Amino acid sequence: MKTKYYFLSAIAAFALASCTSEDYLGDSSPTLENGVTSDGSIKFGFDMQNVTRGGIYGSAAADLLGSNFYVMGTKGTEAETSPTPTLVFDNYLVHYGVNTAGTTESNTANWEYVGIVPGTTAGCTNNVKTGSYSSQTIKYWDYSAEQYDFFGFSTGNQHAVKDKAIADVGNDEVNITAMSYGTSLATSGVAYTFGVPTVNALKQIYITDITEVTKTNYGKEVQLTFKNLGSKVRVALYETVPGYSVKDVNFYQWDGTTDFATGEGKVKGTTAALISADANGLPTKATIAVYFPSVGTESDSKQDYDKAATTVTPVTTSSTKYQGFGTLHNFAGKEGSEENVAQYLGRSLPNATYAGDVNNDYYQTVFPVSGSSALTLRVDYTLVATDGSGETITVNGAKAVVPSTYTKWLPNYAYTYVFKISDNTNGWTDPSGAEPAGLFPITFDAVVAEVTDANAEQTTITTVATPTITTYQQNHNANTNGDRIGTDEYAIATGKDVYVQVMDNSTTSATLKDDLNGKAPNGGDGTDRSLLYKLSDANATEAMVMDALENRTTELNEADVTGRNGLTLTKNANISATVTQIVNGVDNNPIDVTAGEAARIAITAGGFEAGTYAYVYDYSTIAKTATEIYQPIAVTVGTTPIEGVKYVASTTLGTYDDETSSHYSTAGAPDPDYIYFSITTNGGASKTYSFVSVDGKATIPAGLLKYPVDDLSEGAAEATAQENTFYFTIYKRNTGKYAVKVIKVVSGS
Repeated sequence: MKTKYYFLSAIAAFALASCTSEDYLGDSSPTLENGVTSDGSIKFGFDMQNVTRGGIYGSAAADLLGSNFYVMGTKGTEAETSPTPTLVFDNYLVHYGVNTAGTTESNTANWEYVGIVPGTTAGCTNNVKTGSYSSQTIKYWDYSAEQYDFFGFSTGNQHAVKDKAIADVGNDEVNITAMSYGTSLATSGVAYTFGVPTVNALKQIYITDITEVTKTNYGKEVQLTFKNLGSKVRVALYETVPGYSVKDVNFYQWDGTTDFATGEGKVKGTTAALISADANGLPTKATIAVYFPSVGTESDSKQDYDKAATTVTPVTTSSTKYQGFGTLHNFAGKEGSEENVAQYLGRSLPNATYAGDVNNDYYQTVFPVSGSSALTLRVDYTLVATDGSGETITVNGAKAVVPSTYTKWLPNYAYTYVFKISDNTNGWTDPSGAEPAGLFPITFDAVVAEVTDANAEQTTITTVATPTITTYQQNHNANTNGDRIGTDEYAIATGKDVYVQVMDNSTTSATLKDDLNGKAPNGGDGTDRSLLYKLSDANATEAMVMDALENRTTELNEADVTGRNGLTLTKNANISATVTQIVNGVDNNPIDVTAGEAARIAITAGGFEAGTYAYVYDYSTIAKTATEIYQPIAVTVGTTPIEGVKYVASTTLGTYDDETSSHYSTAGAPDPDYIYFSITTNGGASKTYSFVSVDGKATIPAGLLKYPVDDLSEGAAEATAQENTFYFTIYKRNTGKYAVKVIKVVSGS
């Protein structure tokens, strides 16, 4: 079983390991060297191997297959567009008998086909005959043939029936059709089909790829490797919100038509769920066709050569709009002084909190999905302050969307979707949805003001609307057992690059952004839509990066960014948004994408350094404009002010103390050409001036002293800091809109 991990920026700004349950069989069973037998008969035998938990052998393997499997075998010279064309085994039923090895010429591993009659032979009554043969006879190796080809399937302990419409198939049955062979595998598009009534029935069905046997292996047992027809999916969440822990996660089960903001009609619960954007939903009952997309000599260089694939036709009346994954487990304990209960989400990727059954490694068996659609995670959750204050904040309707690129589920593959809740989350803290979505830090500004200035307090709110960002790297391992690549999200040592896709989740019908290779309207700075930065602070969060982008001390046209918060973003060139393939997909097959739908971070390129990076998607829709904001700073008296710092002395302000209307504000919007001060009379002619920040305020009260920013002096090397002087740095608040995903890269494995 192969496993795919997709990391989705939760809901805020979102690798590959092998894992499997004992019911999942690997695709590289060891070849048993039995030698050439004297009679030359064809015999079957196999040892099923589980990728991570050792092999499944003998009777244990036979139990999974219900002691029976069907086999198709052909011989001859392989053609360009098909396997060998001459029929040898026409849907023969092969039966397992305990301690029967060596009792006949055709049985050396307890598997027998000679004389087996489906439906009547003891142990075979669950199976129906599908071949055109009159009886199952012994077969011998033909050394004039260059090659044999074998493939097969088993319905396990389900009754194999035929000629039943899917609507009529019982819960203990699987409807089957005969396996075709030769040129029909390349021309008809279907090798055989199953009518599968339930997920439980799906768990019983096993299929094989095509096994080629050349002359050097004639006389040995034919080694078939069976893999389960079902897919496995699991869901995990973790959080990185500074100062808070996350508990009480409730998942939405939604039909795609209800407005989450109002809360009307939403169904919530503790069962984790992914909501499908497919109009027909996810199958729970379906007809599944098995085919071989790449056969014959003209295809032998392809990654999916001789591999079985599926097409799933759901019974739409039995489909579901969402897939459940069970309740959350593997909670974390308290982080600071919050309540000491083990109910909090994990706080790092290696310690993510998974949903589902721990005994199955949290995986849920699901029907394979051949036509993928986006999947949505929507949750409510509670933030609990870690400082011991007991403060809580409930976030409603936080949303992340997995792009359809990563939602095609193949048989015998496992998929993990990891969602990260960061301080750049969406969702509403006002359950009505009337207030802006997101988390916004509370900041304070000490204001000295007279009673008439009581409304001049500082409250800064920056609206953030962040699409979902999905990152993917083949061979990344994030298992809960601690088998990790370092402790970070991605590793150079995998030899695989990281791919990024962005979903616009601002509407009910989320869409994949296809302009990652474009330019944002930017007022002349030439900003690409898709950017990669290395961060100066290894512990920087998405919100810190967002603040640096929106409130920067550097100009808009500078490649690198320094934020008002001191965080430096150094542009990295190892990113391309013109790719048309995600190179390493399932079985190393590339996933084709339209140019602009995916970005490639080339961490395998020479010289790429480990560290903390930020992927940034610039989704500005209008030309960026920048407003200068003056931010007061503390400067020690007698020291040399920072070069370029602006300042004004109280004595200079005093020259405006004539209380004429041109020097004082009127009620209304602040003028960006001025900075503002309140004045307090301490008796007599003595005045105290206090800077008043009007950043983010729609209106200001009348009576504040206005001082032109053009009249400010600029700090120089010969100047020294003085008492009763205000010093300011300047940052630029720009109108750009950004989505951010912090990505950590390590060099070791």
